[in-house]
Amino acid sequence: MPGPSHTRARRTLLGALLVAGAVLPAPAGAVVAPPGSPVALAAAQSIDLCATPGTVALPGAATVPIWGFALRPTPATPCSSVAGQQPGPVLEVAVGDTVVLNVTNAIPGHTISLSLPGIALDPGPTDAAPGATVSLSFTASSPGTYLYSSTGDAGRQQAMGLGGALLVCSSVPCPTSGTHYSSAYDRAAVAVLGEIDPAFNAAPDTYDLRRWAPSYWLINGKARPDTADITAAAGERVLLRYLNAGPETVTMTMLGLHARLVARDAYRLDNPFDVVAETVPAGSTADLIAAVPAGAAAGSAFPLYNRQLHLNNGAPADSAFAPAAGGGMMTFIRVPG
Repeated sequence: MPGPSHTRARRTLLGALLVAGAVLPAPAGAVVAPPGSPVALAAAQSIDLCATPGTVALPGAATVPIWGFALRPTPATPCSSVAGQQPGPVLEVAVGDTVVLNVTNAIPGHTISLSLPGIALDPGPTDAAPGATVSLSFTASSPGTYLYSSTGDAGRQQAMGLGGALLVCSSVPCPTSGTHYSSAYDRAAVAVLGEIDPAFNAAPDTYDLRRWAPSYWLINGKARPDTADITAAAGERVLLRYLNAGPETVTMTMLGLHARLVARDAYRLDNPFDVVAETVPAGSTADLIAAVPAGAAAGSAFPLYNRQLHLNNGAPADSAFAPAAGGGMMTFIRVPG
């Protein structure tokens, strides 16, 4: 197995939606990586992840168990002492990098099955039994937004939170401004979309999926009012990297803005086109560039939200958990002021 090297996590720059679900304090001695922090990989480097249980806190004082990916600080750190995150850490690699992903499975009683759609993996296993480690190697040949996840147990593992973003960029750390698929941008934001059915998360092995009924709708593991706003000045263009890590198809829209769709599933569109709403199927990604009006006043806020109006927190009877301004899968592109 290739020897893992140290990776470094860096906080997002202002305006990036890279904050994963809030992880509750782990047991004494546990190591918790900064949630949602990007991990920049140098050429021919490797990264260690744990697939491990964790918890997330949701509006209304709700706490649910999850399975999530997390950084393994050192090869000697037991994954049992690392709390899983939803979504997993954002991984950043440069075009041309040789990447090795070492994933240790700490989910009791479950074999994980790793998936990286759009990435040509080198020959080798993709599964890991409980306590085992699997290494995936590949060359990052094409820039774009990719979803890494575990699709084991007929999709139950991904629904429990085992998913995250892999960004292939011109350089690392990934630029926060520049040109993406020939389109200029001034800000960048990653938005991992998903949902939670607390009854499923409480009993993922026995839950009857025919009763699947999510009641929390998330951007980067958080529901409004806990989602992080995107900050952009008047006239700036924002690169939105959508990744649907949940089991349901999601349509995202915005008010007061239009966006240009430039890529789907890390494939550049030969003819980009403007959209008001974009549907992102389960397991898919989409790259859009939204333009903030040049005349936008300081303090303006442009809603970015789920077009199916999944703006509730908890069951309908718990509507008090959602503020008057809306809850669920919603955030804002906000002009400072």
